[in-house]
Order: sequence, then C-alpha cells, then structure tokens
Amino acid sequence: MSMVDFERMLNAVLPATGKTSLTLTDVPGSEDSLVQLLEKAIVSGNQRHSRLTEICLPMQQYPAMGSQFWHVPVEDTGQSNVLRLVFDG
Repeated sequence: MSMVDFERMLNAVLPATGKTSLTLTDVPGSEDSLVQLLEKAIVSGNQRHSRLTEICLPMQQYPAMGSQFWHVPVEDTGQSNVLRLVFDG
C-alpha cells in the first residue's frame, strides 16, 4: 500500500467518535516503511483528535519493534500481513 493510499484511508476513518480500528492486510515490506506509516498514523490521529492507542503487527516480520512505538503499545497479531491500528477519539 502506498503512503498516499494510506493517507486517504486515514482521512476516511478519522476523526471518529469512540474506538476505531483500521486493519491493513498489505503490510509494508520493510521496517523503515512501517515506521513511516506508523508515524503518519500518530500525526494524523493527533491532528484529528483520534489518538493512536494500540498497534498490532506481525512481530515475526518486525522483531525489532518491541513492546512500544512512541508510547503506543505494540502487540503481536500472530498473523503475517495483518497490521491493525486502534484509534480512540
């Protein structure tokens, strides 16, 4: 998924009232691309008053991500090619 497509998707779902989950089945191919995507999600969420509160990703593909990314908890989806971002607005 391109960053432009991701931004369009964020614009469509944010701002949201309450908890909103965005699930992507086309995860970035590299950790650098994933970091860019997550940074964009954090900034976009904050600008739209829908804070990113949880990141679920395939830890097997991104073992260096650890348990937090910029103070957002990171969990393992246990599934390859599934990235879930949870926003709370």
